[in-house]
Amino acid sequence: MPIALKVADFRLKGETLPFYLKVLYAISEIILLRSIRNRIGLTKARFAATAGSVLGQDTIRFINALGIKLRQVYGSSEGGMISGHKEDDIRLGTVGTPLPGVNMKISNEGEILVQSDYAFSGFYKNPEATAKALKDGWWYSGDAGYIDEKGHLIFMDRLSELGELRSGMKYAPQYVESGLRFSTYIKDAMAIGDKTKDYVSAIIIIDFENVGRWAEINRIPYTTFTDLSQKEEVAQLIKLDVERVNKGLPPHARIKKYVLLHKEFDPDEADLTRTRKLKREALTRRYSQLIDAIYEGKEECPVEAEITYQDGRKGVLKTSLKIRLVEGQDS
Repeated sequence: MPIALKVADFRLKGETLPFYLKVLYAISEIILLRSIRNRIGLTKARFAATAGSVLGQDTIRFINALGIKLRQVYGSSEGGMISGHKEDDIRLGTVGTPLPGVNMKISNEGEILVQSDYAFSGFYKNPEATAKALKDGWWYSGDAGYIDEKGHLIFMDRLSELGELRSGMKYAPQYVESGLRFSTYIKDAMAIGDKTKDYVSAIIIIDFENVGRWAEINRIPYTTFTDLSQKEEVAQLIKLDVERVNKGLPPHARIKKYVLLHKEFDPDEADLTRTRKLKREALTRRYSQLIDAIYEGKEECPVEAEITYQDGRKGVLKTSLKIRLVEGQDS
């Protein structure tokens, strides 16, 4: 499997596969990969596609490593099929290039605009909605995204869900957060940035079980969730994922500072809905002191947390959260 994953990395980057890897991959195909595809019912798969939401990069990498060239496609009821990956041009984090017969551009507001042979002609008996969606031959999708240097479309979120910075530049909080959650070591995250802020920052919750296992393997001692979250080694581990997410974002939307929170977001404390969606307003109020510290240029922020011991007793833990600057990003 490590050989197959290495081959997938070469292919997803569009790089030529070394001869020795071709040989090893052929052996892997006989020994393992063919059997896995058969086990999951995809032995005869010829065209594999996924749509609806951007899939996690680790998932695409794994499926491609199995020898299934999974492509992401983008479309809608009104716009029809708009873009998709070609078999030899699958790029992580994108939804491919425009299909034949499709022209695409990004408006000044960051909205995806489409001219297409497959688009609808209008809403049934609703000329007002039609006039709003179709202008000068372009369909206004209501989706936010941008086109990278290779001509691939990167879908971010619905335009209505975008955040706006003081500069007027917009970014997609959910896109940033989902990119962080794809990490093995991150359980949850909240992107921060509004019209009073100059840049994007993030509050990150570590996955205690996975990070704890990683710490044990690397012989890093710890006692509690709070203790583990503030370890310098853990901060460096999480920074790799922050940098990974930043690579797929336009410069103005990149995370410049992040904090590893001392506790998980809790539905019982109105941090989350029961389906674990962020309650942004509630979280912003709860952690207002921490958010202020981030944007005031402080390096640490004192916090208090209620903890429950194994015998049921409760206590208050006082600690200081470190505010970390992502290298390569201006403070």
